[in-house]
Amino acid sequence: MITWLIDTALLRAINTPRAIKVRVWAETNRAELYLSSASLAEIARAIAKTPASQPSRREALRVWLDNVTSGFGDRVIGIDAEIALCAGPLIEKLAHSHGRHRLHDAILVATAQVRGHGLLTRRDATFGPWTGIPIAMP
Repeated sequence: MITWLIDTALLRAINTPRAIKVRVWAETNRAELYLSSASLAEIARAIAKTPASQPSRREALRVWLDNVTSGFGDRVIGIDAEIALCAGPLIEKLAHSHGRHRLHDAILVATAQVRGHGLLTRRDATFGPWTGIPIAMP
């Protein structure tokens, strides 16, 4: 059985009304899904950037993130030395990626490589065969 590390963008997309099929797939395959702590940091950053003029949106996002964090529980993977050392050289392979995402994407690939997961993403153009891991879109 293959397990999957979910990309941050896909995780956020699951929260939208248009993503019913992906959300159902994720709920059905919940035990096989893992989350990088780097994704939690990126989402927390986005919440912090939500304008103060939108307090209800900010609070709804915080509640959603709390639910995501508790829902994944022990399937949240931290960034340890092995993942960090693996991610460093991968950054160059992501040169075509948006600069703000290079380190994050390298950490996702490194996490999948080190922990033996595939990467579940809708951004397959960002990742490719060079990753050496299965890339899939639900």
